[in-house]
Amino acid sequence: MISEELKLYFDKADNFKVMETDQQSIVQYSMMEGKEKDRLFIKDHMLMFVLRGNQGIVTPNYFYKLEAGEAIFVKKGSIIVCEKLKYGNTLECILVFLTDEFLSEFISQHRQLIAPSELLDVNSMGAYQFYLDKWMDGYITSVSSYFQLTPTPVSELLKHKFEELLILLVTGQERSYFMSFLRECLVEENSSIDVVINANVYRSLNVDHLAYLSNLSLSQFKREFKKKYNDSPANWLRNKRLERSSKLLLTTNKNINEICYESGFNNASHFCQLFHKQYQISPLKYRQKMTA
Repeated sequence: MISEELKLYFDKADNFKVMETDQQSIVQYSMMEGKEKDRLFIKDHMLMFVLRGNQGIVTPNYFYKLEAGEAIFVKKGSIIVCEKLKYGNTLECILVFLTDEFLSEFISQHRQLIAPSELLDVNSMGAYQFYLDKWMDGYITSVSSYFQLTPTPVSELLKHKFEELLILLVTGQERSYFMSFLRECLVEENSSIDVVINANVYRSLNVDHLAYLSNLSLSQFKREFKKKYNDSPANWLRNKRLERSSKLLLTTNKNINEICYESGFNNASHFCQLFHKQYQISPLKYRQKMTA
């Protein structure tokens, strides 16, 4: 199911439609005019197909520019920044959201499609960009036609479309890379709190996001975190991120916005308020005072 955060993002589009089963979703949306940048937490693995226009995607590790006829697979747990790159052109995309459970089941059922010797150590940086071939174009045409049907196709038919998509990717020209990427997506499925925290302390994830990545309920996550770190998650994260920001102020020439985002905050004004409360001085005056 699509999260409330994503629904708010799609509400900004000029047009969007959703088809979903209990766990997987397909979204078609279009945007006529450029909108502001949006920062989104990707709860499930996401495939984005750009059909018209172009789209910028910023993951924690890299910036991707997608033109019409290109696609990207982004691992779950990423914070991405979506930005329409050119004004005056219609942006049209199809997004597919897939859960760990669905990917695990797919890999288990289709191991025969690729030999273990073909698997690679991909080090994908959390995303995989690729071009749409004629087979994928046919798939997109088929899925797009479903959005015109009333009533919406039944869940079992949609499930077959999700499987068809993955089979096309696993049997395509880059099948070794894609199957390896799928396996990489599932490596962190059972991540401990320590692993999740160390990987995300300076990313703008909130406590809800970290609990989800740890495969724990929010109350379980807070309880386990308190045992390990002797502090609440929110307070510990805030202090660590402020500590990092203070070091960046003294060791780099980066501006406040850059330092804010690189420290794990997502709003410069709020960051400045927290910094002043912690150090009784503004970030800029702190830099001036300590480097004088």
